[in-house]
Amino acid sequence: MNMNTEGSSYPNAGFTLIELIGVLAIMTILAGVIAPNALQSIERAAIRAEHQTLANLGEQVELYLRDQGALPTPANWITTLAAYSDLSPADLATNKRKNGRIFLLDPGSFPAERAMILSSMRSGLNLPRSGNINNANRFRDIWDTADESIPTSVSWGGWNNWRSVADSADYLVIERINLVPIYRTEFEVYTVTLNNNSSAPSSYNLVQASGAIQSVVNIPAGATAILTNLRAKGRINLYRTAGGTVLDYSYVVSDSGKTFDFDGVQWLPQ
Repeated sequence: MNMNTEGSSYPNAGFTLIELIGVLAIMTILAGVIAPNALQSIERAAIRAEHQTLANLGEQVELYLRDQGALPTPANWITTLAAYSDLSPADLATNKRKNGRIFLLDPGSFPAERAMILSSMRSGLNLPRSGNINNANRFRDIWDTADESIPTSVSWGGWNNWRSVADSADYLVIERINLVPIYRTEFEVYTVTLNNNSSAPSSYNLVQASGAIQSVVNIPAGATAILTNLRAKGRINLYRTAGGTVLDYSYVVSDSGKTFDFDGVQWLPQ
């Protein structure tokens, strides 16, 4: 039997306007859910990568200490660590977000037994200048800061700016480098005794092999200063007067139990 198909009607293969509106609505909802999550994933990945980069730099600081017997300084750490890292000095100085990193040494010990590298992963959240972290309390404040937190002392260094931004703590990356185990197991320590036998104060200061300089310390008349925990190749500068105004003797540490006497005229080794 022949069937005449002329005039037969078929359903429309396209979408109706209502269907298109429904699809667009669903896509809009999905975009609103997926896009923020995708952006957060990108941020988290960037922060994790920076944590790993700073961990690698921390290992290179330890390697440098073992090789050189001294630490990089905040002034030269970028060029110094470039020789130990696969990063260029420019890539050491700034992170992937083009924000500057800073390197800190603990002012509470000499030579420093702890170091830190700080990095900000968000534009506009600037780190304090290293010169502002010039005492042991401020260094310790940052060292003791829990992960995903901001240092508790907000009256210095610009941390108030961080607290005014929601979730800003997520963008602060801190690498803490504890150097005590290296000092205790891999370096010989030296002791030097300074006897001021004069009737006026004298003074001294210490210079690490890296070039880091400790402030001048006065020795009262008739007093003795016993310097412990010294490292080889460090330098002791001995001054005739208080305040370090007249340099009399400079000794490169190489012997434990070394003693110097000051008779009011000059420092002499014993």
